[in-house]
Parts: sequence; structure tokens; C-alpha cells
Amino acid sequence: MSAVLPEFSEALADAVAAASAGLVRVEGRERLPATGIVWDAEGLVLTAHHVVERDENVKIGYQDGETVAAELLGRDPTTDLALLKTSRRGSDVPTWADAESLRVGHLALALGRPGANVRATLGIVAAMGNAWRTPAGGPVDRYIQ
Repeated sequence: MSAVLPEFSEALADAVAAASAGLVRVEGRERLPATGIVWDAEGLVLTAHHVVERDENVKIGYQDGETVAAELLGRDPTTDLALLKTSRRGSDVPTWADAESLRVGHLALALGRPGANVRATLGIVAAMGNAWRTPAGGPVDRYIQ
């Protein structure tokens, strides 16, 4: 029996484990926490604009269970992005893949941390494109679907 699928499954689980430390829970709306990405080791977290419904009392939950307050530094509704700042330093920052090597048809893991645990799903890169504007008019340099 071939070991290709079990090895692939283990590699996926390892990739999720490696990337999950750079994902945080963002508590910025009434009942629905969502996901943020640790942007740098100095406490910056990137999330979606629609996740931060309030400007105060935003909290960030880390993989180790620690929850800290976050300050909203800015938001852009046209690109659905918000930048938060926490007092936590030294968090794991995700390693970004080389976007130039990505092609339609490649496998892609989508990860989130809407609660205490990370969630993962597997799909394929369905489309890629260059600069465009969101329906709200925000400029985006590149997109991956």
C-alpha cells in the first residue's frame, strides 16, 4: 500500500501546526470572534475591518491562551482591513510564501482561529489576478482566489 496519502496528511497537519501560532482570535464585535494574523513581533495584528465593530475594548486571544487588549490603529473599509496594536511582543510571525511561485491549481490551506482552536480547510488556487478595485472602491495590488 502506498504511503503517499498518509505522508501528505501528516505534511498538512505539520503545516497547520507551524502556521497556527501566527493566528489570533480577535474579539471586536458582540458575539462573533474572528481571526487575525500576527503581522510583526512588536504587537501588530492584521484583521478584517468588518471584524472590528467597535473601536474600544478589542481583545486578542493567542494560541497559548493569553488574552490581551488591543488598540485600533486604523481601518480601511474599502479593502476590509484593520490594523490593531497589542502590548505583546515576540509572537510568532507567519512565514510568507513567495507569491511569484504561486499558480492556479496549486493546493492552498486556509486557516482561521475564530475561537480557542485553529480551523483548517484545503482547497485549490482557483484564480489569480493583478491590480483591481474592490466593490467598495479600495485598491488591491493582487488577488488570489
